[in-house]
Amino acid sequence: SGPAAGRGGSTSVSGAGAAGDRRRHAGGCRRPPPPPPPSLPQPALRPLAPGVAGRSRRDAGEGRLRACGCAGPREGAGGRGAAAAPGASRVSPQALRSLARYPLRLRSGRAAAILKNFGPALCRRLDLRLRQHRAEQGHAPSPPTEERSTETPLAPPTRCPRREYQPLPRSGARALLLTLHKSSEPLPEAELLRQAQPLCDQPLTLAAPKGALGTLLRRDLLQRSGHPPRYSLTPCGQILAQRLAAAASEAPPEEQPPPPSPPPGPEVEFELRPGEFDIVLCADITEANGPVPSLLRGRVPLTLRRLHVGDFLWVARERDPPAGRPPRELVLDVVVERKSGSDLGSSLSDGRYREQKFRLGRCGLRQPVYLLEELEQGETPSLPLTTLRQAAVSTQVVDGFFVKCTGGPQESATYLRVLGEQLQQRYGGRVLRAWGGDVTGRGPPEPPGAPCALLPFQRLRAAGGKNQPQTVGDVFARQLLQLGGVSGGRAAAILRRFPTPASLMAAYSGCPEPRQREALLSTVPCGPLQRNLGPSLSRSLAQLYSTPGPLP
Repeated sequence: SGPAAGRGGSTSVSGAGAAGDRRRHAGGCRRPPPPPPPSLPQPALRPLAPGVAGRSRRDAGEGRLRACGCAGPREGAGGRGAAAAPGASRVSPQALRSLARYPLRLRSGRAAAILKNFGPALCRRLDLRLRQHRAEQGHAPSPPTEERSTETPLAPPTRCPRREYQPLPRSGARALLLTLHKSSEPLPEAELLRQAQPLCDQPLTLAAPKGALGTLLRRDLLQRSGHPPRYSLTPCGQILAQRLAAAASEAPPEEQPPPPSPPPGPEVEFELRPGEFDIVLCADITEANGPVPSLLRGRVPLTLRRLHVGDFLWVARERDPPAGRPPRELVLDVVVERKSGSDLGSSLSDGRYREQKFRLGRCGLRQPVYLLEELEQGETPSLPLTTLRQAAVSTQVVDGFFVKCTGGPQESATYLRVLGEQLQQRYGGRVLRAWGGDVTGRGPPEPPGAPCALLPFQRLRAAGGKNQPQTVGDVFARQLLQLGGVSGGRAAAILRRFPTPASLMAAYSGCPEPRQREALLSTVPCGPLQRNLGPSLSRSLAQLYSTPGPLP
């Protein structure tokens, strides 16, 4: 009754007002107002959903989909009359705003995946609603190229090269791909370049092939993992490497490159004349992320390799080797072992310090250098400073090594750069010959200007490796180094007289008196000054190797 009464009341009031106007007009009091223009019929408008603003822009976006027969996001989410899917009221307004800003026409729900807030689920619902709409209106179904199964998610694109990449024959990239194709496991950088060198015309070093490695990494043909880094082929790289290997096997014999000549063995002697070699600094691969190589990179020729002795050394590398053969290299007579303050203390505690000095003394290089860096500000040493200073003095006086103390990595890098310049002046104008004799049997240094004999790099690596087969004498030397007071020089002096434990024990058996056994090794000359081993160490060794039962 309320709405009816309201409508009736409104009619009576408007009627009374019209009667009053007619009476005033009849009395000539006022001119009547003009009649209102006839109203045009207005179409019935459906009410908007509550909480949705910007109807004109969203309807413009929906119109682009409806123009091609596709439902809008609101209808695709369930329609106005149907119950919307969970989350549709939250997602649809954002999708409508993205659709309203897109100026082009969309042919399917899948095409709307390029817009913001259009996920795979919404695109599938739009495609489903589009097919239902076409079926209801009697239109032809969508072309097969625009359809996609609602159960199949949108797959991400594969990261393969967009265009066909074909490395040139005998190039660095081709050699790296073929080398990794033959290998069954990832390879370190130094080993990868060494194996790939016979397949490449240009010399491969750790500084030069960054272009080839970088190109393969950018094209997603190689992948790098681990520390130190190891390289392996990606799925795309395996496909390309298989194609290159098949093409190489099918090439005619006259087009195939000649087989590379084997690298020179230890018995093959060669020489490098002035102007035929470059002096390059080699750093151990464990120093790759250290501060010193980063300070030297770009200032001196630098290469990273796995060194079995020392942290830095210099090699004279052949400048223009023949095609198919890696450049020959001779190691200069200087090897540097770098020790920070904390590393020196830990190596003294676990016994690595004496073992490293012993291996440096027997590696065949005449001038070993210990580069000791001071402790950083605020760093607490694991051993007292007096113990560290005593170890440095003992290394120089007793073992005969040159000890250089620096204030930190910056000074160490400067020292290595200056030392490399001095080696360039010393060896740059001389004839360098490969030493084919025993590694530890080299004589004193040659006079300036005379041809000098140097160790090939492969021989130094083979002689200084930790995992090489050990002789009885090597095990005996390691055993002696575990005794207090026995340095590398003293152990070497004992080995020169008694190379095996059996020979030492046989000498003890020939001594009838205990006093003779205790004094057997006291007169063994040791070190550069040829001082005697002393009675104290001789007594300890006699007690260890001549006591038949348990030690007292």
